[in-house]
Amino acid sequence: GRPVRRPAHFADAGMTVLRGPEGIWCRCDGGPHGFLSIAAHAHADALSVEVRHDGVDVLADPGTFCYHGQPEWRRYFRSTLGHNTLELDGADQSVSGGPFLWTRHARSRVLVADPTGALDGGTARWCAEHDGYPGSVHRRRVELTAASRQLRVVDTVRGPRRAARLAFHLGPAIAADLSGNRAVLTWTREGESCSAVLDLPGQLSWRAHRGETDPPLGWYSPGFGRKEPATALVGTGFADGTEEFTTVLRFHG
Repeated sequence: GRPVRRPAHFADAGMTVLRGPEGIWCRCDGGPHGFLSIAAHAHADALSVEVRHDGVDVLADPGTFCYHGQPEWRRYFRSTLGHNTLELDGADQSVSGGPFLWTRHARSRVLVADPTGALDGGTARWCAEHDGYPGSVHRRRVELTAASRQLRVVDTVRGPRRAARLAFHLGPAIAADLSGNRAVLTWTREGESCSAVLDLPGQLSWRAHRGETDPPLGWYSPGFGRKEPATALVGTGFADGTEEFTTVLRFHG
């Protein structure tokens, strides 16, 4: 018997897919940091999210690009800042010992996985946390609400005051007009104009980065050996354990 609905929570992998109306899709990553002790092909992307609308990458995973010979690019595409998650103190969540080695792994655990609520007209929910920064715990809650076509991401950090950077990488087809902590996103699909509004945490100072090389920031790799500029929205500030960073993505009808 084929299930009525496609599976949406893969416990062993720590992957949860929140599906909503009209092709809204969000993948949440609360899985282990790679495979076995060296986690060779892992990226430092704990609690990252991807969002698609009718198959178009709105919040994208930037990909891999290369394995050998270009260490700066290898580091960028594996880094925490290179994914849709929160970086503390300018460091990756897991510690790299080389291009195919990690010497300390962030440990993640999924606390809530209720991925189907939006398909029934309600809200799909996911929550997970990781301990990749010694002395602190990063927890992220994600909610996808059908009626408002809205995705809410809430980040909290338990522990001492630390420098923070929160990144959201847009897909290569997405244009962004950033003003303060609000970005208007636009793209075209099959000749039709689409748009969304991304309200970013006001406690952070936001900048748009695209195609920067020193150091790399704002890139997307559609396949091995290929990369192209894409917009990355990065907020800088501090996480002191007393406040929430709330991001809301609203799709227009």
